[in-house]
Amino acid sequence: MRDLPNLDFVRSVAVISVVVEHTLLALGIKQIGPFPVAYMGVLGVFVFFVLTALVLMWSLERKPHTLDFYIRRWFRIYPLAIAAILVTVLLHAPVGGTPANFFLYTHPGGAIGILVQMALLQNVIHAPSVLSVLWTLPYEVQMYLLLPPLYFFVRRNFSLWPLLLIWGLVLLQCRYVPADQNNFAVAIGYFLPGIMSYVAFGRWKPSAPGWLLPFFLLTIWLLFLYHCNFHKGWYFCLVIALALPLFKQMKSEVVLAPSRIIARYSYGIYITHPFAIVIGLYLLRGCSLPVRLLGELVPLVVLPFIAYHVIEHPMMRLGSRLAARAEKKYEQREANRYREIPNF
Repeated sequence: MRDLPNLDFVRSVAVISVVVEHTLLALGIKQIGPFPVAYMGVLGVFVFFVLTALVLMWSLERKPHTLDFYIRRWFRIYPLAIAAILVTVLLHAPVGGTPANFFLYTHPGGAIGILVQMALLQNVIHAPSVLSVLWTLPYEVQMYLLLPPLYFFVRRNFSLWPLLLIWGLVLLQCRYVPADQNNFAVAIGYFLPGIMSYVAFGRWKPSAPGWLLPFFLLTIWLLFLYHCNFHKGWYFCLVIALALPLFKQMKSEVVLAPSRIIARYSYGIYITHPFAIVIGLYLLRGCSLPVRLLGELVPLVVLPFIAYHVIEHPMMRLGSRLAARAEKKYEQREANRYREIPNF
């Protein structure tokens, strides 16, 4: 995988925006000046989609094997999500709320409902997520079905124009979806710019100084919050995706050192931060604000650390071993098949 510290910084900004949004909503703060708080983290989610598509294109470039790809992604995404769902259901944790009603336990609807949640298919049956942040994962998992074919398409047509055309057609198809709603088709418009970014990284040379990247992201965030809805997110994703290859890599360790740490634990932060908010801002709601924020901060650090080292990293290693074993068996079958072909 390429060493691109800028991407760690962007990923850390994205996950921090989600945590800040949910913390403010939990405190009852829904507006800061002209900016609606509820969309602050939504753009962070869109950026996650862009980065996911970009990074997975490089992953497929390194190992262009579809089975290997799916095995690794399953073990990357599902174990921690399943663990978080089970904890939510067992403890009846109030982590399934909305901006209007933040601390809410969402009943999964029996054993079948739990299985649907664990399969990350809740969007298929239009069921709310028991853990609110999991609304994004079904789109990501379903996008995995399209990424390998799109990768092989891009490798044969290494150009932005076909992807821009597909992106435009997707947007035309989704224009009748209400702008305050989302579905998988809408989400495709967030992922495709990441694939365009992959092409741009391969064709363009960076020219903008790296220190401008934080100011660029701040400008993008403010503009989006001033004109925010799920449809506008398509265009902001495109701008971010095509701008990332133009920035030289940042070199300041003051910025990059914490970015690397946050990026490493970003998935765990994303999945576990609602529990940290419940601990600090709900269970300690009778305490002073500094105590409540400290009560959130401690599990916000501890829970992702535990999640990564107990679940994420071991499961990723297991997925890598199983993928390598499956690839080896496939190669052996192909070699045996080749030897069985008679020579004429």
